[in-house]
Amino acid sequence: MFISEKSKKKSLAIFFVYVGITIFIAIFGIVYEQFSHNVYSSEMYFAWAWVFGFGLIPHAILAFVPIKKVPGILSGCVYNFGVAMITSRSIYIGSINIYGTSNPKWVVIYTTIAIICLVAGAFMYFVGLLLSFIDEK
Repeated sequence: MFISEKSKKKSLAIFFVYVGITIFIAIFGIVYEQFSHNVYSSEMYFAWAWVFGFGLIPHAILAFVPIKKVPGILSGCVYNFGVAMITSRSIYIGSINIYGTSNPKWVVIYTTIAIICLVAGAFMYFVGLLLSFIDEK
């Protein structure tokens, strides 16, 4: 669980992937709304903010701040899936708002899965961190 050069490079690679995804989602939202006949949705316009806040910032901390522990593969995958789900939720809500309909069942499903995965991924990381501190003593 101690950070190695390989872990640092992996964190940096994931950081750059999130930079690309953030830029892609921002451009996607702008282009989508350009062809929406002057109908705008804040969920679509700010979908990039979910990727930026929940994906880019935490991975920037892991990549650039000298920390001793990095998340395991399971907690990282669950957390990244939560980021993908909350971004998909935002794009879905934005597209149905622009289209002029609603589907509250899918919105609740996307929201629930996203929150569960984000919390579970962060929880697994912090439990692993706590257990590694207990093992050191």
